[in-house]
Amino acid sequence: MRTYLSELAPWLMIVFGFLFFAAFSAGCRYGLNGVSPERRSQVEEHAGKLLSVFGATFAFLIGFAITITWSAVGAGQDAVDSQASSAQQLSWATSEIQDKAGADEVNNNLRNYLNTVVNNDESALAAGKFNALPSAEAFDTLQTSVHRVAYGRKNSDPEASGMVSAAASLTAAQSKVTAVAQRSLPVILIVLIVFSGTLLAVTVGLSALTVNPPYLMYAWALLAAVSVAVVLMLDFPFSGGITVNLGPLKVAADSI
Repeated sequence: MRTYLSELAPWLMIVFGFLFFAAFSAGCRYGLNGVSPERRSQVEEHAGKLLSVFGATFAFLIGFAITITWSAVGAGQDAVDSQASSAQQLSWATSEIQDKAGADEVNNNLRNYLNTVVNNDESALAAGKFNALPSAEAFDTLQTSVHRVAYGRKNSDPEASGMVSAAASLTAAQSKVTAVAQRSLPVILIVLIVFSGTLLAVTVGLSALTVNPPYLMYAWALLAAVSVAVVLMLDFPFSGGITVNLGPLKVAADSI
C-alpha cells in the first residue's frame, strides 16, 4: 500500500490527503450543529487549547520523517556519484596499460555495465528486486575482465594496481546503492503520522465550530496533505516523486 501511494502522481496524493483530512475536520465541525450554543462554545474553547499541542506533535513527526527520508535519498545519490567517479577512474587507468586489446575489452564491459544500470536497474530497485539486478551479469563480466587484464603480462604494474583499486571502489559504491535502496520509513512512524494528523484534523474542526466560513480549516487540510505527500514521495529512494538521479552514470558511460 505504501509503495502504491508513493508511486502516485504528487497532485493525486495531495488531493487524497486533502479529502481525508478535510473530511474529518468538516465532519466534526458540522456534526455538532445540533448541540446547544453554550456547549459548542465550551467544546470550541477546549479544542483551541489542545490545537497547539497536537499541531506541534504532527509537525515534529513530519519533520522527523522528512529528515530520515531525505538523508536516504542523499546517501543514495552519493553512492551513485561514487559509482560514476570510480567508473571514470577505472576507465582512465585501463586506458594507460600497455595491453590495448585488453583495455578495449574492459572499457567496453564497463560501458555496457553502466548503460545496463541506467536503463534497467532503476525499475528493479524501485520494485524491491535487490537480489537479481539486471546489471549483475554485466558487473560480473566487468570484474572478471578487470582482474584478468590487470594481472596479465602486457601491462605495467602502476596502471594495473590503479585498475584493481578503481574496480574495488566501484564494487563498494554498487553495494551501497543496493543497501540504500532498501531503506524506508518504519511502519510505526507512518501510523503515528496518520494518527496524529487525523487527531489534529478533528481538533481543527472542533476549534472552528463558530467560525463561518471556515477557510483556515480547509487551508490546514491542504497543508497537512502536502506535508504527508512530501513524506511519501521521499519514502523510497528509487521510487516515488523524489528519487535518486542516475544521470551521472549515463554521463560516465558516454565519456568512456
